[in-house]
Amino acid sequence: MDVHFSMIKTSSIFSTRFSRVVLSLACIGCTAAWIASSKAEEPRAGALARLQADIAYLASDDLQGRDVGSPGIALAGDFIAKRFSELGIKTDVFDGTPFQDFSIPGEAEMGAPENNVLKFTGLDPEINVTLEQDYSPLALGNSGAFSGPLVFAGYGITAPDLGYDDYADVDVKGKVVIVIRKEPQQQMENSIFDGTRSSQYAYFSSKELNAAVHDAAALILVNDAVTADNSDQLMGVTAAGKAVTGKQIPTLYCKRAVIDTILTQKLGKTLRQLEDEIDGDLKPRSQVLEGVTVSGEVAIQQSQIPVRNVVGYLPGTGDLADEFVVVGAHYDHVGMGGVGSLAPGTVAIHNGADDNASGTCTMLEVARRLAFDDSKQRRGLIFMAFTGEEKGLLGSKHYVRNPRWPIEQTVAMVNMDMVGRLADNRLTVYGTGTAAGFEDMIDRANETAQFNLSKQAAGFGPSDHSSFYEVEIPVFHFFTGLHDDYHRPGDDPEKVNYEGMSRVADMVSGIVRELATAETRPAYMKTTAFADVGRRGRTNRSRAVLGVQLDLDFQGQGAALADVPENGPAFDAGLQSGDVIIKIDEQEIPSVLELRKVLSELKPEDKIQVTVRRGKEQLTSEVTLGRG
Repeated sequence: MDVHFSMIKTSSIFSTRFSRVVLSLACIGCTAAWIASSKAEEPRAGALARLQADIAYLASDDLQGRDVGSPGIALAGDFIAKRFSELGIKTDVFDGTPFQDFSIPGEAEMGAPENNVLKFTGLDPEINVTLEQDYSPLALGNSGAFSGPLVFAGYGITAPDLGYDDYADVDVKGKVVIVIRKEPQQQMENSIFDGTRSSQYAYFSSKELNAAVHDAAALILVNDAVTADNSDQLMGVTAAGKAVTGKQIPTLYCKRAVIDTILTQKLGKTLRQLEDEIDGDLKPRSQVLEGVTVSGEVAIQQSQIPVRNVVGYLPGTGDLADEFVVVGAHYDHVGMGGVGSLAPGTVAIHNGADDNASGTCTMLEVARRLAFDDSKQRRGLIFMAFTGEEKGLLGSKHYVRNPRWPIEQTVAMVNMDMVGRLADNRLTVYGTGTAAGFEDMIDRANETAQFNLSKQAAGFGPSDHSSFYEVEIPVFHFFTGLHDDYHRPGDDPEKVNYEGMSRVADMVSGIVRELATAETRPAYMKTTAFADVGRRGRTNRSRAVLGVQLDLDFQGQGAALADVPENGPAFDAGLQSGDVIIKIDEQEIPSVLELRKVLSELKPEDKIQVTVRRGKEQLTSEVTLGRG
């Protein structure tokens, strides 16, 4: 990770005029056929030097992994914009700049201390609590002031299917409820709540939503005894996640010592005694704490991170000038690790040479070759470096929803994501089923390229082309495969196959040129195929598919479904768009990553029980997994 290639400025930075001179000299001695097929292509050595130099910069330690909002990604954006300008590609596309500026949600943060208050009255002696010592606000709920009588509401669970309801015999409307984390009998294997494996009723989001549905004024969470025996540390503002669906109320965390004092004074029992009683007969112990009232306020601020797509434009010519082809790649990565890293607990620069400096630099190489195209009839070419892909395709989604050029006149999108680790000559091309003739187009291109090609029809997949296919734009996505350095600190420039990248640039340049100059625009086709991004060496092995498109913007507990295509396994089992998967068989699904992990261990034709949250309901369906 500490070894990087030196920046070769003389080969990576050209003025437009100097570039044309070099191109002219390089073509001396070339065959007439080669000149006719591509006037702009330089000898391989020049392309390799440029790709090596560009990745050496974008994946250098100086850029610190190009996380959104960081100084490093700002430098990367400036670099890409400069490269566009040097190629003679228009960069004055957004108010005179190449930057499409917007903001994405950052971390939730606690507001001003004076606006995060908790006060108990009616106790003797009175209890005074201190912010960030005894209690903290949680982003799980919303902001606002609250006041009302205090209620102990057990575990805050309503489970009619299990015959258990902490709210059955107590009216909490307008009251503040104390709720214990997790669920009863959590150390008992035969518990109706799955014992040592927590059920969906243990989720923070389930408890917050249930309190809100019962019209509580606010929610105070407290650690269960098992958790507290290990540690009763103060819970941070974002530790319980962020509620994104359903009704919300102000939510706080309070240490057990504070709650114990209140319960002992008003009920004559400690919190542990109440937990033991519930475990013993599985009957709620919910009750109003007579004479005690609570008032306070929660103020949570949602920070915004300024980000930008970088865009260059080559105007079209002739009768096709009012139509467009997008050529894209994302230029962000996961910074120093944390969320998105597959090296848990590691704080180190994740340079992302393959993911996705390789795609960005190949896109720049394609732009160089097409910048000199002199076709009399050609669609406009939009070269885009997307931001926020690692956060959920945010840059491409923003462009599709806020296009600079009419989206209905955008005839195709070609995406490159992770094209820097070509091995065994294997290249995967997605999207061959998204337009009539696309598979034939790839086959023709490969007659020259001679890759060991894997063609996949899928238009949806885990990269920016999905945003375009979602609005019925045909897509191609080029990919050389996953590897052990994916989203880890070891994804460095010295491991990149530059010869392979140059060959991918050859193929993509030809595909884009054909898309840009064809007399008729591609005819969009709907496909229900599912993208397989399996590990290297498994491209020919069938994998289990659930048949869903995941909502990568979803921030709550579980994996939300953005789309459930017809005739797929999930559709046949009755799953719907908007459902949130919370469990597969006995395995909790707290996130998209966990869902993918579970599915990776299953086989086609396996039958699984999928539990989803649909509105206020919990539903379980049997799904027979498909083959991908």
